[in-house]
Amino acid sequence: MSRQYVLVDFENVQPSSLGALKAGDCHVMVFAGQHQTRVDLGLAQALQPFGMHAQYIQIVGSGKDALDFHIAYYIGRLAAEHPKSSFTIVSRDTGFDPLIKHLAKLGIACKRVATLPGASVKLPTTKEAKPAAPAKVAKAAKAPAKKAAKATRAAAAPPRLQEVVDRLAGMKHARPRTVKTFRSSLGSFNPPFAEAEIDAVLKALQARGVLAVEGTKIAYPA
Repeated sequence: MSRQYVLVDFENVQPSSLGALKAGDCHVMVFAGQHQTRVDLGLAQALQPFGMHAQYIQIVGSGKDALDFHIAYYIGRLAAEHPKSSFTIVSRDTGFDPLIKHLAKLGIACKRVATLPGASVKLPTTKEAKPAAPAKVAKAAKAPAKKAAKATRAAAAPPRLQEVVDRLAGMKHARPRTVKTFRSSLGSFNPPFAEAEIDAVLKALQARGVLAVEGTKIAYPA
């Protein structure tokens, strides 16, 4: 007896209706993955009129192409039990195409469609874009903060800061190595820096990475 079977790869395509399919036209088989425990209400309601000619098949286990192998198995079994039957695989997976060509050579009518005619489809949640890795999100979030901090430091830089930076660059190995000698060196500028100005310059130089204060010592980057 000739029969028409529609095999839905529910891991790959999740129709919310059966479109133009009507009860009595075919036998619908919905293949679901091991962790797929829900179907769209619209699809469930559309399958009800099919009665015994509609069924859910949930595979056991997981792995690459696990569900595809189940569909291939059922096509082979049903083709042997009901010769001259035809099969329609509902899936966007082109991996079925070599199987379909082989079945054609054996005289078994089989085709693949990405969607059922007239049926609305939503992409499976397992195919949704993956969220950005936490490290990447954190890095992206830090970038604007770093720019803002840099702008803040630049805005708060003491008026004569560049003068000190230039002097330190020219001193090379004679740069002050303690906080005490650093303060003394700023006191020799013309005009000399006030104590409050020295504190502000010292903080600004640390913020810019020009030097680092380690207790009473001062270190400079290599």
